Order: sequence, then C-alpha cells, then structure tokens
Amino acid sequence: MNALAIAAPGPTTEAPATAPPAAHVEIRQLGKRFGANTVLQDLALSVGQGEFISLLGPSGCGKTTLLRLIAGLMLPDTGTITIGGRDLTRTPPHKRNVGVVFQNYALFPHLTVAENVGFGLRNRRIGGEELKRRVDEALALVRMQAFAERSVTALSGGQQQRIAVARAIAVEPAILLLDEPFSALDRKLRETMQIELRHILRDLGITSIFVTHDQDEALVMSDRIAVMNQGQIEHFGAPSAIYTHPASLFVLEFVGQSTRLPGLVTRTEGDQVEVETALGRLRAPGGYLAGSRVVVAVRPEAVTLGEGPVAEFNMIKAPLADIVYLGAKTQLHFKGPEGEAIQVDLARLPQGGLAAGAELSLRWRIADTMLFPAP
Repeated sequence: MNALAIAAPGPTTEAPATAPPAAHVEIRQLGKRFGANTVLQDLALSVGQGEFISLLGPSGCGKTTLLRLIAGLMLPDTGTITIGGRDLTRTPPHKRNVGVVFQNYALFPHLTVAENVGFGLRNRRIGGEELKRRVDEALALVRMQAFAERSVTALSGGQQQRIAVARAIAVEPAILLLDEPFSALDRKLRETMQIELRHILRDLGITSIFVTHDQDEALVMSDRIAVMNQGQIEHFGAPSAIYTHPASLFVLEFVGQSTRLPGLVTRTEGDQVEVETALGRLRAPGGYLAGSRVVVAVRPEAVTLGEGPVAEFNMIKAPLADIVYLGAKTQLHFKGPEGEAIQVDLARLPQGGLAAGAELSLRWRIADTMLFPAP
C-alpha cells in the first residue's frame, strides 16, 4: 500500500506575479446538469476588471456550458453569476450587456458589414449620428472601414471574424465572451488574429472570457488561464505558473509537452525526494513519504545533452529514436527501457549532428523537475 504524500503538488489557484484587479465577474458554486450528466459542479471563478481569461480544456469539460451560462443563454441549476456587482443569475440575455463572439460568427448574410456591426446598437434603440459614430469606431478598431458597405458573404473567414468582433464591442459590453472564434481560420491567420484581438481588448479595457481547447492560443492571449476537467477548474493562474508549476498531472499533460517517468520514492532528504525509475534514480523537490508511487516530469526545453554537476542535475542515458526538425527548434525523441517517451527540444543540434540509435547522456536541473502522485 502506498504511503500518503505529505504535501499536495500545488494549489488549484495561483495568483500571478501582479495581483489581479478588483473582481468584475464573480461565479460561485455554479452547477449544471443535463439529465443524469453533471456538466458543472460547484464551480467558482473570479475575473478582474479588464482581464482576459481563457477557459482551457478538452471537449466535454464544461467550458462552453460555462460561457453560455454567463451569457444567459441557459440557466444554472445551482450557484450565482455576478457581473459588475449585479446578480444576473436569472436575468435574460438581452438585459445583461454581454457581448458574444460565436465560433461560426453568426453574421446576417442579408445585411451589409456596417448593418451587421450596428445590429446590436439598433436593438438598444441607438440610431442617427450616434449609431454611425459607434459603427465607424468599431470598424476602425478592426481595420475594416473600407468594407462597411459590402455584403458579409463577400468577405474571407478572417474578415468575417473581424466583423463579429466589431459587432460585439460596438455595444460597449460589460463583458465580452468568445467561443473558439479562431477555429475556422488557417494557422498563420489565426496567430495574427490572436495578437490583434489581444491588443484591441487590452486597449479598450474590456473584461473578456475566451473558450479554447488550444493550449498555445491560451498561453499567447491570456492574463490568466482556467484549466478545466470534468466540470471543475483544476488550476487557475497566470500562463507562466500553469506551465512551470502545474497543479496536477492532468494540467501538466494538457498544457505543453513533457517527459513523464513513473517511479517509487525511496528516500526523503530535506525538501527533496529520491525516486527510483526505470532510467535510474532521480531527485525532485517535494515532500512524499518513502514508498509513495509518483510521476517524475520535466519539460523538453529544460533537458539538454551531456552530463553536469551531480549536486545540481538529474542525469540519464537513453537511445535516440528520432529527430524532428521544426525550424526554430529540433525535437529529439528517446525511448526508455520500458517504452518511456523522452523528449528534448534543442535550439540547435551539436556540431557534427546526431544519429538515430546512438545512446546519449541527458541532463536537467533538479530544480526543474516536477513531481506528482501516480494516477
């Protein structure tokens, strides 16, 4: 029987280096079921004024349901949703002052670009010069003024996405919700739009909640990320904290690449433990009792070739299975004696190159080693 860990791998919520601004959105004990299926359970989330938050997780984890509950497109079974100090849990969508950018953009094909952008304003009984001014300003923000009188059906996917954003921000919403708005775009355009949208929303100071299953997208765009799994938030923190100090094995595996080696804690000394793995004994920061079954993990960019000082580094040897060139970096894939996958990311290969099949020494700092309870 395994001994219990003295300390858990980390808290589920981490504050970024700079404390977030005062809460603008407060979600407490939110729950939602569809028949016998529990989609959200006792979920809590606090979003600061002007923050850009990403809900990140696999399909079925509840992130889109959470977005729809905030928008008022469905009602929760339990819990409360407060925006700007107002309890809007049971308030209909049209009274929430929430902007939404849908995955399919939901533009009206029979209207021009300007008419699409002004649609929400007209529904709020805004017309005349005020309507024109706000439509022009919204189009200017997304650099689409020249397309104002065109039909939206004549636009490319990227241009339609810009119009959907312009329509959402034209009403000056209290919060902007974005449901995977870049999923239909090709990679290069998607990356361009991520940076543009991030700049626009930060300049405007709009509080935004963004749904995605793309970890890179979340890391690029977010002030903080809520990693969701089975209807709950497993880790809520700054992108750097989630990547370097994931709160659970699920978060580690979902955000970024990593090498994971199962093992058994053999000794505890101070704030370090020694773990027996198929590739030898490794050390890691942590507080687990001897006999605990754990997973030792390290990010691929933290591993390099060759040996180092024993006091500072973990070291293993493994045969090189494959070399993958990716332009800015080269991935080296190794295989352990029991099929363990080991990945190393190098900015450049050693002079003279490497050959598949060669057994190489690998090292990484003990301080960069992560430790989790075995599943």
